[in-house]
Amino acid sequence: MEKALIGLFPFHIVSINQKQVRLTILIIIGIFLLIIIFSTCTKRSSQSDTSDITPIVFHSERDGNREIYIVDSDGNNTIRLTDDPAMDSNPQWSPEGERIMFTSNRTGDWDIYVLYLEKDSLVNLNLSPGDDLEPDWSPDGNWVVFQSDRNGNNDIYIATAEGGNQQQLTESPFADITPQWSPTGEQIAFVSYRDGNAELYVMNSNGDNELRLTNSSGEDLEPRWSPDGLKLAFSTHRSDDEDIYVINADGTGQVRISDSPSDDWNPCWSPDGQNIFFYSILDGEVYKADLDGGNPVRLTYNPGSSNVDLALAPDGEVLVFSSNRDGDSEIYTVDVNGGNLSRLTDVPGIDRAPQFRPRLE
Repeated sequence: MEKALIGLFPFHIVSINQKQVRLTILIIIGIFLLIIIFSTCTKRSSQSDTSDITPIVFHSERDGNREIYIVDSDGNNTIRLTDDPAMDSNPQWSPEGERIMFTSNRTGDWDIYVLYLEKDSLVNLNLSPGDDLEPDWSPDGNWVVFQSDRNGNNDIYIATAEGGNQQQLTESPFADITPQWSPTGEQIAFVSYRDGNAELYVMNSNGDNELRLTNSSGEDLEPRWSPDGLKLAFSTHRSDDEDIYVINADGTGQVRISDSPSDDWNPCWSPDGQNIFFYSILDGEVYKADLDGGNPVRLTYNPGSSNVDLALAPDGEVLVFSSNRDGDSEIYTVDVNGGNLSRLTDVPGIDRAPQFRPRLE
C-alpha cells in the first residue's frame, strides 16, 4: 500500500512513515464521502424544488385578443394553448389536471370548450344557439354544469364532459346563473333572480329538491362551496356595501366574515376549510379571515391597486391572483401569510383568471 501511495503522490509521500500513510488514506476517504453526501443532498434539493413547481392556467390579451396560457408557478415556461381570433376566457383545470375548460365566442355566441392537453384536441360542448357560460366541473370530472340562455332565459344545465346528454335542471321566468358543483358531487349551488333579487339556492345534481338558502333585500352572489361541501361562502349587498358571508348548505347559521366600509368580494376557501380569502375594494388589497370573521389579516400592500381573481395552490400555502399594481394586469403569487410576493408575468396586455393545476395523485 505504501508503494502504491508513493506512486500516486511522488512529490509528497516519498519518505513518510506508516502512520502518515494511514492518515492520508483516511483524509482521502473523508473527501470522497463528503463529495457523495454533497451530491446526494444537492440532487434531493433540486428534485424538491422541481416538485414544488405547479402550472398555472390563465387568460391573456397580450397577443391582441384573449387566449389561454399556462405558466409555471416560478414564472418560467409560459405556453400559449389557444390561437383564435375570438375571445377565449376563464380557463379551469379539470379535477385530474389533464384537461382545461374555457368559454369562447369563436362560433358567434359563447360556448364551452374542453382542451385535452395530452391529445392536443379541442371539444365544443355546446352546439346550440345562445350563450353558454359559467361552467363548473363535477368532482369526478365526468360532467359540467353551466348557465345557458338557449331558451330565451338563463337556466342551469348539465352535460357530460364530451358534450353529450345535455339536461336542463331549472326552469324559471327569471335568470338562474353561476352554478357551482359541490365537492361531494351531490348538490349544485346557484344564484336566482326568481324572487325579485339575487338569492342563493341549492338543488340535487339532477335538479330535484331546490332549496332557497338566503332571503335578503340585497343581492347574494358568488356562491363558493367549502372543501367538505357543508358550507357556502358568498358576497352580498344586503348592507350599504358588499360583504362576505358564510352559510350552512341547509340555509342555517349565517356568519358575517367581513365588515368594511367598502365592497368585499371574490371569496375563496383555504383547502382545509378554516379560512376565507377575499378582495376588498376599500384599499384594493387581499385579506384572510377565520370562519367566524375573526383575525383578519391583510396579505398584500400596494395602495391604489386591484388584486382580484383569487385562487389557492392545492397545498393551501400560496395564493395566486391578478393585479394591476405595476400599471398592467399581471399574474402574481403570495404566501398565505403575506410573504414572498412574486410576479409571474410581465408582458403588455391583461392577464386574468389564474388557477393552479390540481395536485396529481
